[in-house]
Order: sequence, then structure tokens, then C-alpha cells
Amino acid sequence: MRCALLLAAAVVAAGCNGGTVDRHALTNDAATIDSINCEAWLLSREVARSRVTTYYAREQAEELQIQAANLADALRHRRTVAGLERHVRARAHDAATLSSRLGRLHEHPTDRHAARALADRFKQAGSCS
Repeated sequence: MRCALLLAAAVVAAGCNGGTVDRHALTNDAATIDSINCEAWLLSREVARSRVTTYYAREQAEELQIQAANLADALRHRRTVAGLERHVRARAHDAATLSSRLGRLHEHPTDRHAARALADRFKQAGSCS
């Protein structure tokens, strides 16, 4: 799980270099959002099944939330190639929504019912299998 977190952090860092968002960067950033959603799905699913400690759930949710929030902020503020603005801002909204959901998981790491509901949303948003 830690390797996946480090990989996701590296992808986010590579995608958020502060340069202009072109089609390639947007594709990478969208894949990062999907990846964070899928990792959040796995985490929330395990919280719903009481298979992780409260401390682990809280800390992991916080780390993922920070990644999603940073990506949302970067997508809101980076310059964008003409014609992609709407798509980039939509991905910024997706990342902000993801961050908000992870915040709820972070704040309530023992709420199995909420975790189950969040797991469904993470899975759908990330097209996880």
C-alpha cells in the first residue's frame, strides 16, 4: 500500500509541474485522479469491513486528501492550452470533490456506514474494478 502511495505521489508531482496544461498533461492528471479514487475505494472498503486500524485509515485518507487537494489547486491555477479550459476545470472539480470525500473519511475513520457509501462513490468516480 505504501508503494502505491509513493507511486501516486510521484505521478501527482510529475503532473503538477506548474507548466501549461496540454492534452497530454490533462490525460496524466485525469489518470492520477482515477488512481487516487481507486486507492480511496480500496481504503474505504476496508474501513467498511473493519479490516484496518483507525489510525491507518485516518492517516492514509489524509495523505490521499492532500494529493487530491494539491492536484485540484494546480488544475485551477495552471495555464491551459486553448480549447481545453473547460476540460481542465472539470478535472479540477473532480479532484476537489475527491479531496472533500477523503476529508470525510479522514474525519470519521470508524464510521463503517459512511465508508461503505464513500467506497461506492470512489469506485464509480475512478472506474475501478
